[in-house]
Amino acid sequence: MIRHRHLTLLAAPLLLSSAAVAFASPAPAAPRPAASCELVASGEGGGGPYTLVLEGFEPNQSVTINGPHTSRRTRVGDEGTLDQQGVGYGKYSVTSKGKRTGCLTPPGGKHDGGGKQGKVQVTKVEVVTLTAQGTVVDCTKPSKVLFDGKITGTGVGEVPYFWTFASSPDVLSRGKAVFTPGTTGASVLLATEFVSVNGNPPNAFVTLHVPSANMNAQSATLTLTCAKP
Repeated sequence: MIRHRHLTLLAAPLLLSSAAVAFASPAPAAPRPAASCELVASGEGGGGPYTLVLEGFEPNQSVTINGPHTSRRTRVGDEGTLDQQGVGYGKYSVTSKGKRTGCLTPPGGKHDGGGKQGKVQVTKVEVVTLTAQGTVVDCTKPSKVLFDGKITGTGVGEVPYFWTFASSPDVLSRGKAVFTPGTTGASVLLATEFVSVNGNPPNAFVTLHVPSANMNAQSATLTLTCAKP
């Protein structure tokens, strides 16, 4: 009898240990929802201003937001989400790791102020260089570089702009920044190429012009570094 009671006492901790292991096992992680994007109207009556809502992306993932007359690189948060506020009405898409995600857009007419066009009072123009200084490139080939133009203003309408390269008066690229109700700024991306001359490192600057406001902004001179042969 004493021997059997001793075996029973030993078996109890084993059963408790198995239950504890089962209880501690983590539940399988919930699958991440598919990446999505939607333009949401947050004004009275379902109109502007608008917020671009991104969900389901990988945490801290770099994304490029493409919209009417604009393109902007940014990054989602720790939970793979982003609320880009103050964007204009129009069709948008998001590109990341070579994959394009279309954004849902509220119907036109009802949400875009009926297409009413006014005048935009531009208050500031600036240029940010997105390509890092000293980026190492193959100087035997043209090198793609990126600049982000920022136009700040108030009102509703379209603001024509154009870019020039270095000291040349020739137009490199042109477009229109769209301001809808609630929009206070627009981002206009420029992608161009720098070319090495006589084997020297490529360097130049660009200028963003807004004729209606008689304003312009010049980037800092960007100098690239030639890769060693």
